[in-house]
Amino acid sequence: MLTPLQDRPFFVGYRDEETPLGSYALLLGAYGTVLGGFLGWRHGRALPVRLTLRDALLLGVATHKLSRILARDFVTSPLRAPFVRYEGTGPAAEVRESPRGHGLRRAVGDLVSCNFCLGPWVAGALVCAHAVRPRETRLVASIFALTAVSDFLHRAYEWVGEGLKRTRRSARAMEVSEGPVAPGPSQGSRESWATMP
Repeated sequence: MLTPLQDRPFFVGYRDEETPLGSYALLLGAYGTVLGGFLGWRHGRALPVRLTLRDALLLGVATHKLSRILARDFVTSPLRAPFVRYEGTGPAAEVRESPRGHGLRRAVGDLVSCNFCLGPWVAGALVCAHAVRPRETRLVASIFALTAVSDFLHRAYEWVGEGLKRTRRSARAMEVSEGPVAPGPSQGSRESWATMP
């Protein structure tokens, strides 16, 4: 039977933790093997010398959105369900989940429930796809990039709406605490601002 990594002297700082270091090492090895295998497969074939700034921005925004969809979206929860525990709904109609189990199951749960952790995996897949099929990859990445822009606009709309509600509430509270005030130029503008939809 193999000794857990936590029990080896080099990893003594993790001895009291439930962190599955060996399983994390396995995931790191899988990532490196797949990426190395792709580069070996492409050896001798033309690879892009560099990403253009436009492609880097597009793939970066698409990585952000796709990582978030994989880690937080209700629709992708069947992919995460074997490795995580459902804890409720989070902001922006996303789910809150925590990893469950031990060993590899726990390590995969940590990975698939963390949009930051999924970022390198998604970015690696998009960049490798871009190296082989750049036009198709740009098309798919554009879908996720546009979705990310849409998400930010939805959040901005909600933020502006909440700001207007707070302004109306504080204007009403001022009217109640100050009592009726003869309308002047500034009072009229405050009332018109407070009554905005």
